[in-house]
Amino acid sequence: MPTHRQTLPIWVLPGIALLGAAAGLLFAGPVGAVFAPAALHYIVPPLLFEAAWNLDLEAVRRAWRPVAILVLPGVAIAALCVAGALLLLAFPWPMAWTVGAALSATDPVAVIAFARSVGAPTRLVAIVEAESLFNDAFAVALVRASNLVLSLVAALLGALAGDLLGRFACWLRLRHALALWALSVLGVYAVGAAADAFGGSGIVAVVTLGMFMRTRIERTIDEGTLDGAEAYWRWAAVALNFVLFAWMGASFNLLDARTALLGAGLVVAALAAARLVTTMGLLRVLPELSEARRRFIATAGVRGALSLALVFTINVHLPGAQSARAIVFVAVLATMLVGVIALPRSARKLLASGT
Repeated sequence: MPTHRQTLPIWVLPGIALLGAAAGLLFAGPVGAVFAPAALHYIVPPLLFEAAWNLDLEAVRRAWRPVAILVLPGVAIAALCVAGALLLLAFPWPMAWTVGAALSATDPVAVIAFARSVGAPTRLVAIVEAESLFNDAFAVALVRASNLVLSLVAALLGALAGDLLGRFACWLRLRHALALWALSVLGVYAVGAAADAFGGSGIVAVVTLGMFMRTRIERTIDEGTLDGAEAYWRWAAVALNFVLFAWMGASFNLLDARTALLGAGLVVAALAAARLVTTMGLLRVLPELSEARRRFIATAGVRGALSLALVFTINVHLPGAQSARAIVFVAVLATMLVGVIALPRSARKLLASGT
């Protein structure tokens, strides 16, 4: 896996999110209601594929223990803490749990861009990258109460499709980055739709598609073509984040602003508490992770596209649905802004400590 991957400056994604949200607020109302349900099926899959495409599987294999802790108990603790905070605001339990599950997953696009841009050690980057991808799949399962067997079938479908598409690209001897990118886009939507059709998780299928397709082609397709396709995906991710935040902004009701600010404050505090329990508590059992490293991982708890898309799936007519959307919207923006400030500082302290 190439290690010279170009990255966006750390401020780009939060800036895009704020611009998108502002643009959406100008058209608040019907626009958001019409397009919001499409987010999970058309916006999130390519974002997750882009992150999976660039995942260093060998580094993840070496770091499987911290990744497992962050993904399994970490997601559950975050979901429960957020749900508990919302119960304090008199949200009904089903709504509180749905929002908690939606916010339990870190955002792969933001986390990868942030972690790489601050020059963090490769192993730590691999840990937070893998966490952000795998906990997305776990969060989707929590929100949608997905059948475990069907989720495993979806993962196998994505892996098989990724291997076959990779073989096909090698057989074609693709030398044009745009052609490779177009083939991968076709795979994203075809595999996601196929997995959703039989009740599995399109998100899980797309993640394994990205990992296995890249693994299959990286030793055959020349590096220039791979880098070109990667650049197309990188800028596609920026554009899709803008669209998603614009849709969310268009769904935002300014009348809910007071509730959103109060609720988001409690939710962000709950997310911070859950993150500290997982990173500074549970990860302490791993001697290879110093306190400075665990602090860096703690600051990588940025939320983003998937949280927004999952809360879009809540029936807007249910009690508390509008407030839930507003809270998630504000909380996601808040975690991005906190990440921009906290991650570079923790990275500098980590590098200075030499641990």
